[in-house]
Amino acid sequence: MGPGPTPYRGRVLSVYLLDTTVLIGYLRGTADVAPALLQLLADGHTLATSCVNLAEVERGLRPRERKRGEALTDRLRFLDTDREAARRAGRYQADWARRGMTIHTADALVAGTARSHGAVLVTHNLADFPMRDVRVESLAEDSGDG
Repeated sequence: MGPGPTPYRGRVLSVYLLDTTVLIGYLRGTADVAPALLQLLADGHTLATSCVNLAEVERGLRPRERKRGEALTDRLRFLDTDREAARRAGRYQADWARRGMTIHTADALVAGTARSHGAVLVTHNLADFPMRDVRVESLAEDSGDG
């Protein structure tokens, strides 16, 4: 697994990989998303994205959201989806398929990237990320149905 949380002035700082649901939620004004992200930044944490999330955001942007979407994603740290992340993604899919659950390639790659970088994965769809070796959090009270 990649580097974990970083100690800073007696606190532990983390990298938070924002899933597409969170990025789109921010762009579309979903309640509590912006304040939660601002609080993470105020606490000294780093917000990040991956190639999968960037591609999904680009695919889903409405024309009027394009400029704001680029401004948002350009400010985030970009976590490379490396060989370790890709291998982990394939293992997630194989392991969960044996249990009768389909993990989509995009979600497996996002989770693999988070694990590879020691990042916390933030999503509104907790059910998409059942992996036990990745810390997954939600900004929403009603996660899992978005």
